[in-house]
Amino acid sequence: MKLSAFRKVAILYAFVVAMCVSPAFGQVRIDHTTFTAAVTATAERATLSAASGSSVGDYLYVDGELMRLRVAVNASTTEWEIQRGLGDGFTPARAHSATAIVWVIDSGESYTFNVQGTCTPSSERYLPVINTRENRIFDCASSGYWVERNRDTVSTQQALTICGGKLKCREEFNGGHAVMTDAGAAKGLTDTDQNFVFGSPLGVIEYREEQTKTASSWVTINGELDISGDNTTSAEGVEIVLGAVSDAALNQVIELGTGGACIAAMITVADISGIDELVIGWRQNEAFVDAILYETYDEYAIIGIQDTAGDLDIEDEEAGAGVQNDDVGITWADAERRALKVCVSSAGVPTFWYTANNPDNEEPLYLQATSTNTGDALTVGDGMVPFLAFLISGTDGPNVTIQWIELEYAP
Repeated sequence: MKLSAFRKVAILYAFVVAMCVSPAFGQVRIDHTTFTAAVTATAERATLSAASGSSVGDYLYVDGELMRLRVAVNASTTEWEIQRGLGDGFTPARAHSATAIVWVIDSGESYTFNVQGTCTPSSERYLPVINTRENRIFDCASSGYWVERNRDTVSTQQALTICGGKLKCREEFNGGHAVMTDAGAAKGLTDTDQNFVFGSPLGVIEYREEQTKTASSWVTINGELDISGDNTTSAEGVEIVLGAVSDAALNQVIELGTGGACIAAMITVADISGIDELVIGWRQNEAFVDAILYETYDEYAIIGIQDTAGDLDIEDEEAGAGVQNDDVGITWADAERRALKVCVSSAGVPTFWYTANNPDNEEPLYLQATSTNTGDALTVGDGMVPFLAFLISGTDGPNVTIQWIELEYAP
């Protein structure tokens, strides 16, 4: 059954409820184009760079404004008289650049609600799903979960796996995740087990258990991720990687020389004396190593704690040429909460950042660590993935929780 409703001058179309329709329809990708020139906020005509299937009565959606194609100018398929500022609650007419993404949508393709959870691309009548009320765009990823696109980009290298195509995203551990092995079984707790986390804004996450344990290294509760596992078993730990697609290979999140990005996390440690290592950063796109010896990755750049004293260090290695280390001069005390961040520029140059104790949780103020030995450019052309590594020392029980993890791409 298909429902439609008119509200003021905008045509609003209801979603075709899967239980009420035959699955015989074909899945349609909503087309997109650009303007040939900038469009002012008062313009009544616009010219598309390509026809993109446009016809009278279709809608254009660009920069949060919904327009309707009224009349073709001189029977053109690209130049149109347009009706401006339509939509549920109205979308204001505004100026648009020539490079803005213009979605060409016809009857039934735009919605006024968000989508989340699992999905099947072949079962969706139209993709992407465009919520014209809130200016949000969603696509059904190959992982089987809805991901949100960046409004200003049609696609990026990471659109189906990392950040849903947005330039910045944060996992705050307050939503539902599906955690399982690559075979779809319950998450494993045995040494070297590799598990997958689906449903995160960060995309697919893979983590590898270090040492067999009775408690998982991935436990979300009260808006935090507890990675402590059994908590009191020496040499137990976990390595977490963003962008994983299988237990045999990882998707590179950036390629040095073509793009840069930052990985950041807010972390609380109850007892520093129980920490052997707790670091975040970037490493080369390689298979997991045993005992989380990240120093054996060919290239990496990290910031974190490397001993039970709580000293904050920065460290990197370029093309296996040897480890370079700097002491930040900060000692992490018991029960402190700090944010750590490592950025890698498009040229491959790493920078390292940290905060004072108990910073603002939403927008922490970062201080840049001084690189004396570290900071040389990593190898252009290498694929890199963001990761977090944690190992326990002794039986004191560090009780490590993560409040959020954030990924941001350099535009």
